[in-house]
Amino acid sequence: MSNRFRDGMVRFSFLIPAFAFFSFAMIIPFFMGIHVSFTDWNGISPSYNFVGLDNFKKIFTNADILKPLKNTIYYMVMSVIFSNVLALLLAMAVNRSFVGRNLSRTIFFLPTVLSAVLVSFIWGFIYREVFRLLFGINSLLGSPDTVMPAIVGIDVWNSVGISMIIFLSALTGVPKDLYEAAEVDGAKAWQKFKNVTVPMIMPAITVNVTLAITYGLRVFTTPLIATNGGPVRASETIAIYIYRNLFDFKKAGYGQAVSMIFLILLVLIGWFVSRVLRSKEVEM
Repeated sequence: MSNRFRDGMVRFSFLIPAFAFFSFAMIIPFFMGIHVSFTDWNGISPSYNFVGLDNFKKIFTNADILKPLKNTIYYMVMSVIFSNVLALLLAMAVNRSFVGRNLSRTIFFLPTVLSAVLVSFIWGFIYREVFRLLFGINSLLGSPDTVMPAIVGIDVWNSVGISMIIFLSALTGVPKDLYEAAEVDGAKAWQKFKNVTVPMIMPAITVNVTLAITYGLRVFTTPLIATNGGPVRASETIAIYIYRNLFDFKKAGYGQAVSMIFLILLVLIGWFVSRVLRSKEVEM
């Protein structure tokens, strides 16, 4: 046995525990979920019946799924727009030289280290108590008309820091001579941003938009903790809809079928958006 082969086996052996854990926690449950999606299992009983494609047919005929689908799409679109626009503005602001720049970066990034559960409780209190005292309005989470914008605001505040760091990393890598050349050509600030900054940070835009879309489509924790999907299902997302069918309504088979369809859509949308944005990236 050669030393090279022996070294390779030793390195591979270190991967075995991680692969075993990944298989136990991800791969095996995934294939079990596929099996369950073709049954009428209630999630508790040891017995169940094979129902073929009935669960999948129900997805496309059940009007009950339209509300959480609409909420999920709304959340995804709004979070993609506001989180990325705000993150880019913050990144451009803290990319300049000024006193307290590092402190500003830390403050803007700080909400990212907080858990979604803690953030949901904090903003729930702010919406209920602080807004009532300062503005004399009831909780934004208590009205079907304002609950989704309020939840989007919570998650944008919680996630904008990491998007800002990604944009900031890209901005610091833009060659200064490109801006100098643009100034020589008489370009204004907006023209430099449009023709220099945006093309050069396109990889960062691709990453942030793709992450925002994939997270937005599977958002779960914030609406569950903040409102439990209410009021009147006004903030119920697809992820919460799946959760309730699995555990509250004892429809594990149907819930798994929804999750499988949703997973396929999530992968396809993420792949398509990433591919479109990557086609616009500039070759260095």
